[in-house]
Amino acid sequence: MSAGQFSIINPATRQCARLPVTDTHRPVGMYPHSLSGEYRILLAPHDPDDSYQVYTLGSSQPPRHIDIDGLVVEEVSPFTLLLFHHSLHWCADNVITVFDTTTESFGEMLAPHGADQFVMDEIYGGALFEVDGMLGMSCLNTEFTSIGIWAMQNNESRVWAFKYRVELPVAELTMQFGKFKPYCFGVPSSWDGDVSMLLQFGDWLLQLDMDGKVVASLRRHKGLLPTQHRLKQTLVQHSFFPTLEGYVVNASPFI
Repeated sequence: MSAGQFSIINPATRQCARLPVTDTHRPVGMYPHSLSGEYRILLAPHDPDDSYQVYTLGSSQPPRHIDIDGLVVEEVSPFTLLLFHHSLHWCADNVITVFDTTTESFGEMLAPHGADQFVMDEIYGGALFEVDGMLGMSCLNTEFTSIGIWAMQNNESRVWAFKYRVELPVAELTMQFGKFKPYCFGVPSSWDGDVSMLLQFGDWLLQLDMDGKVVASLRRHKGLLPTQHRLKQTLVQHSFFPTLEGYVVNASPFI
């Protein structure tokens, strides 16, 4: 998003195009629709009394309305999104909202038991990620001195297991890198036998291991935030890009 204009970008193929602008809705998630093979965007209304919409990328048809009974609009954000097992997931206030991308319907599940000892509000709430094919969640404790990590052991019965508690050397890292910004943290989706966390101290983005030790650091550019998204070198060019307004390749924001 830039200057109120949403764009869709493929960093691997360096394709970029603008999305249709609407004053009534905002994009909160993109997903492949398994039955049609289409890529679609979920649009949340600015007015809680309005309905959600689904826009098909490359289609000449306007977005269509879908039923959203029971969903709180303010809790859905593209910045806290996880696509897992054909469903979009968001976490806020001890509740995980789930959007089934096949049936295009909403549901809910409870966050892990014991997460009430950690911060679960909209700003510092749980970060969802994938771990060894399971749904995972991490969140800070109320003192912002440790991170709790859970994994869902059974997707059908939705049984959570507490996996780790990572102690953060906040005082030491603050002295070396600057003030801790607890609203900017996440857990990479790759597991590789270990979990590493991304946290922001001052102008630095730090990667910490399970012992709370810094394994990598980056002096961040203004506006750079931790994210679960990763580049895949095998991505192919999508056919919908040339149908969108302002389509470019190897242009801004890549140069």
